[in-house]
Amino acid sequence: MFSTGYYLKIHMRVHTGEKPFSCTICKKKFSGKSNLQTHSLIHSGEKSWACSKCPITFTDKSGLNRHIDIVHSKKRPHLCELCGKAFAIKGNKDNHFTSHLNEKHYKCPNCEKRFRQKAGLHYHLKVHDGIRNFKCSECGREFVGSSYLKVYYLQNHAVSSERPFECIFCSKTYAFRADIETHLRSHNGEKPFFCNLCDSSYSKNFDLKIHFVEDGRGF
Repeated sequence: MFSTGYYLKIHMRVHTGEKPFSCTICKKKFSGKSNLQTHSLIHSGEKSWACSKCPITFTDKSGLNRHIDIVHSKKRPHLCELCGKAFAIKGNKDNHFTSHLNEKHYKCPNCEKRFRQKAGLHYHLKVHDGIRNFKCSECGREFVGSSYLKVYYLQNHAVSSERPFECIFCSKTYAFRADIETHLRSHNGEKPFFCNLCDSSYSKNFDLKIHFVEDGRGF
């Protein structure tokens, strides 16, 4: 229930998927004007929310609160339903949960690789078929999907204006918030990726996967 028709209209976009507000710089779309305004701070570089416990600053209050909860308060509100291990980020908990289930129902007919999602198998099959329809305009490298090309371009060829996330400790810049968050762990020592079989923890999910391989458990 909502107090006005306006707020009901905004809420209905959650169900319809309507996103009428578009960023003039990166074209990303949003359902509400306030969400667009918050997003625009990424491009302007304005970071007015400063952490009182360390020198890191943020573009919005939610980012600051999330940082304090995870890094300083050590909050781990997301519990694994099977083993009770606690995680700061729901996505990490979900990834951990799948390690219990190990559900990879979609098997490639050409090799032994298996996938948890049908979309993963779909893209993998293109590798066998040699289908790479998406070419980088800078270096000519080809990819099986547009999302892979976009990530590659932003990480390797993007100009500074397309890499808005700057590390305050060493001035390295990144195109994605996830990349700067991963990088910052090298400075603050945070290791949110835990092995479910021992006490080892890592700053990167990739390093956790390597740990499993080295112990002979595979991915």
